[in-house]
Amino acid sequence: MKRDIDIYSQDYVQDKMEAVFVHFRRKKVLDFLNQYNPERILEIGCGVDPIFVHYKDFQSYTVVEPSAHFIETVKQKYPLEFSGIQWIHDFLENSTPQLESQQFDFILLSCLLHEVENPKLLLDSVYQIANEQTIVHVDVPNNLSFHLLWAYESGLMNNPMDMTTTGLKYQRHSTFNLNSLKDIVNECGFQVIDSGSYFFKPFNNAKFQKLIEENVIDENLLNGLYKMTNYFPDNGAEIYVNCKKKTNV
Repeated sequence: MKRDIDIYSQDYVQDKMEAVFVHFRRKKVLDFLNQYNPERILEIGCGVDPIFVHYKDFQSYTVVEPSAHFIETVKQKYPLEFSGIQWIHDFLENSTPQLESQQFDFILLSCLLHEVENPKLLLDSVYQIANEQTIVHVDVPNNLSFHLLWAYESGLMNNPMDMTTTGLKYQRHSTFNLNSLKDIVNECGFQVIDSGSYFFKPFNNAKFQKLIEENVIDENLLNGLYKMTNYFPDNGAEIYVNCKKKTNV
């Protein structure tokens, strides 16, 4: 299935629950940026709330984004921040020759690997751009999230690793858990230095959004759900790995 970037972009900005997940996804990424203190950053796929709006301690920042709608939205929302960024309006696979000559301390591949038709091709492109000191951060939805396991045990899914309704809506191609995410980055020449999951999601998007709109779940409870993966480390809604190129490849 070939992705329609324009339809994807429109669906994405209209999804109220995605804004909640963006908030906590960004929180996790900012924790790592503050830990590693990178100065030269590459963000692959920025959506409408890029990290450079929230993290300022960089010398250079490059964004590769194929969606013209996302780029224009960011330009309108953050005109001052937008002007200081190197923008490449294309897919990463087409941009690799342009980026290979640059040096990056941190490459951010956030909520994207599961959406492309060929995840290994995308990771191979990242491998070509990274050096042995580059931290590569990858995060994706977790097919062993608590809400999927609950749906499976309730007879609502044949397999928690099957593509969900949300996955089909966003034209996704793959699902991952911590083991399979580690496996694919390892196969593409990276070694994992840190991994985990975050944000405990008890319900699917439709039920979750209804509970938020009816004030059953408030900000305090959302923050508590973010911390619940301290007790269920493999079953958060999203998973991540931080990795580097293997030195013996």
